Amino acid sequence: MSQAGAILVVDDERTVRLMLETALRSQGYRVATAASGAEALTCVVAETFDLVLLDLQLGDMDGVDVLIDIRKHSPDVVVVLLTAHGSLGSAIAALRHGAFDYLLKPAQISQIRECVERGLNHRRAALHQSELIRRISESAQALGAAFKVGGASELAPLQHERISVGRLSLDLRRHVAMIDGQLLQLTRSEFVLLASLARQPDTVLSYGDLAEEVYGRRQSDDEARTLLRPHIARLRQKIEQTGLVDTELISVRSVGYMLRVSQQ
Repeated sequence: MSQAGAILVVDDERTVRLMLETALRSQGYRVATAASGAEALTCVVAETFDLVLLDLQLGDMDGVDVLIDIRKHSPDVVVVLLTAHGSLGSAIAALRHGAFDYLLKPAQISQIRECVERGLNHRRAALHQSELIRRISESAQALGAAFKVGGASELAPLQHERISVGRLSLDLRRHVAMIDGQLLQLTRSEFVLLASLARQPDTVLSYGDLAEEVYGRRQSDDEARTLLRPHIARLRQKIEQTGLVDTELISVRSVGYMLRVSQQ
């Protein structure tokens, strides 16, 4: 484990909570536990966590509802779901609401530790990217102010390094996507998907073509659709959360996906 993190374990089974708490503390993590959805939300309000291990089958609340409320209060927190086979459909649906990953119960301790570490690495990378983007934005604003005084900039990015579709703008060199100046926090896979679709707006791209862009190799349509589905769901949610209505990520059944741009 590279760095410690603060983790909240949410499960209504006491033995499971104790097992997870012990296993994660032994890795150096700071661990808090909650026995219900309501207790979990109280913890999230009172303390900042890097990652939440959330059982989908809680006694007092639906796990997906808990996930939604957690991310409303702490949008940057990584949520890993614990689910039984009977609620696997709910776990997949929860990915559309921003869950990072899910584990089937009973999961091996080694699997849980690996998933937690991947989730924390993802969070650290996202926070680092946000900080870099903040610095880049501040530098760009300073340069813009200077050029207003000194004349037109000769340092403007080359046209091919940017894609603009409606109110969406992508900087391909920096892997930055913005809508009306509002930053979209995207993973690498989400950015590659969005860039691929934005290059050909209002055009349906096949599952296989998109998967090849993301993973670097050709997949069968069925495999590609399965691999892309959670990335597309999270990307669509992030776009919709900005309030953008004239640019939509559309699913074309049994074919692929399209970035539809409404004419204003």
